[in-house]
Amino acid sequence: MGGVAFLAPETVMPSMAKSLGGQAWVVAMMPVLLPAAFALAGLFIAPVVERLHHFKPWVMTIGICQRLPYLITGLILLFAGHIDDALLPIVVLTPVISGTIGGFGVVAWMEMVTRMIPERTRASGWAVRYIIQACIGMAAGTVIHHVLTHYPGRQGYAYLHLTTFGFLMLSWLSQFFMIESEDIRPKPRESRESYSSYLKSLPKFLSGHPELIRFIAVRFTGLGYLMIAAFLTLHALQLTGRPEADEGRFVTMQNIGTIVGSSLAAWLGYRSGGRLALIVSRVFCVIVCFWASWSETFPSFLAVYAVLGCGLFLDRVGDLTLAAELCPPERRSTLQAVLTFCNAGSLLLAVAISGQIYTYTQSFQYVAATAAAFAMISIFILRTIPEPRGRRRSQ
Repeated sequence: MGGVAFLAPETVMPSMAKSLGGQAWVVAMMPVLLPAAFALAGLFIAPVVERLHHFKPWVMTIGICQRLPYLITGLILLFAGHIDDALLPIVVLTPVISGTIGGFGVVAWMEMVTRMIPERTRASGWAVRYIIQACIGMAAGTVIHHVLTHYPGRQGYAYLHLTTFGFLMLSWLSQFFMIESEDIRPKPRESRESYSSYLKSLPKFLSGHPELIRFIAVRFTGLGYLMIAAFLTLHALQLTGRPEADEGRFVTMQNIGTIVGSSLAAWLGYRSGGRLALIVSRVFCVIVCFWASWSETFPSFLAVYAVLGCGLFLDRVGDLTLAAELCPPERRSTLQAVLTFCNAGSLLLAVAISGQIYTYTQSFQYVAATAAAFAMISIFILRTIPEPRGRRRSQ
């Protein structure tokens, strides 16, 4: 999945949208389009996934369809002529279509992987995945710089889409070697309840798990990274006067931070679970917000991107680990889908807030200050959630 780095949502995608004439709200949306689209479909497919005995056939079928939009867009950008007015919609719709298709498979994929990895090493498993992505991403930074230097604009972005597709296909092929663990859940229900009944049962179920409601609040307030990500690259390039190709340098530094952050998250997750990793990630977010607001030189922004990568992947590993351990195994597919669906709301809220602030103020500093405030609120809520792993041990 490291191939996504060739179209890095936090760096390349916002700049690409801006170069194609996208307004501030479009630029703000670019980092969240793919994860938001993933999140929206999961809730609708969760009742079906709960009844599955085996997940791999479902994951593989959805996976190939999910990857095709990058191939199609790359070919359109490379060969289709006289469609300049349609380029921005095509680029914006690519992660939306890919994510929407992928959303029908992500709940099954999450359940399959969660069952495969033992609880204590879950954070380490996610971290290793992200470290591999980051190693590919470091190379991607150099490739992005080279491609956009020699093939600026539409042709360069076509090559980046096709490269992304190539790596995503390697990701799909690698799943052939994954072996599903035995299903230890209670036997899936054979009776089919109506979808309306399924939706009506969710609030009552959640009310019996107040820690999950607080975790949803953590996701809604953990918006800081996404609020600043879309505008950080534009702010850095504009302030330093560097060319668009230097986005590749930012991608490289961000992936160095990803390796450090994922390693730290693996250690924290193994010792303490996902909650502490999330708290540390929020602290890093506050640091990034203030540091980026005061930075004026290119080396300083390179360092900011390293800290951004570190904190962002502390957040991702901690979030995935805590979510998996808070959800009861017998309803984990549905609860993961609910949490992911709520996450889509938080992603859209992040871009709405940051986009509006930037539109009215044209100031990155105001966006960063708002992001830091959300991060601190998230820390406060996280402190009210008991670490599930430690609680089970005490019982």
